[in-house]
Amino acid sequence: MNHLPDQLSLNIKLDDSISLDKFISCESNEDSLNFIHASLKQDSVSNLFYLWGREGVGKSYLMKAINKEYVSLGKKVFHLSLDDPRVTSHEILQNLDSMDVVLIERIDCLVKEEVWETQMFSLVNSALKGETKVYFSSCIVAKDLKIELRDLMSRLSYFTAIEIPEITQEEKEQVISQSSLRRGISLDKQTVLYILNHSSRSLSDLLRLLEDLDNYSLKRKRKITKSLISEMLKEQSGNLRK
Repeated sequence: MNHLPDQLSLNIKLDDSISLDKFISCESNEDSLNFIHASLKQDSVSNLFYLWGREGVGKSYLMKAINKEYVSLGKKVFHLSLDDPRVTSHEILQNLDSMDVVLIERIDCLVKEEVWETQMFSLVNSALKGETKVYFSSCIVAKDLKIELRDLMSRLSYFTAIEIPEITQEEKEQVISQSSLRRGISLDKQTVLYILNHSSRSLSDLLRLLEDLDNYSLKRKRKITKSLISEMLKEQSGNLRK
């Protein structure tokens, strides 16, 4: 039975604003982004890629951006995350060799069952023999994955590993300043430091916070200041406790 239509219905919805060109580029991640851009080329040195890095460095954004790049090139793309609660059966991994590109986020969440690992091995093996490009993302390096199937672990050694690093404190300050300016918001250094000192420092959380601040400022019809930021963070904290 061909399960492809059901699989495609689980494809991750893409935000129109997501783009590889919009991902914050700085010295710390420049090489990683160059590797990703090179992977998109038809004559790339590999067709298997493993993006890894700690939570919050932007892996999910990059996987979505890679998806959009291939779609714009007219490629057939399948994209899912293994931490999606809708992913309940290993059958979701069947018949993907007809795709041009397969992106699977959170491979470190792969169900610890032989049937899941065997199906994942079959996918990777088909990609090695064919032309399908496969991208995995994970919070840990491939060698630390808790996978029992030796053949699958062996195949993971064929993947080109691309580490998505944590950017420096100074680069995070630049990210906040640059991202806010793109939204037409000018923040002074003290306000930028206040944001860093009173919120999560992961890149994805910081960018989400800026979007929330922009919306909160428009809703309150007030300029973004330390006072407004404090007010919004307290409100968000209160909502989380409810």
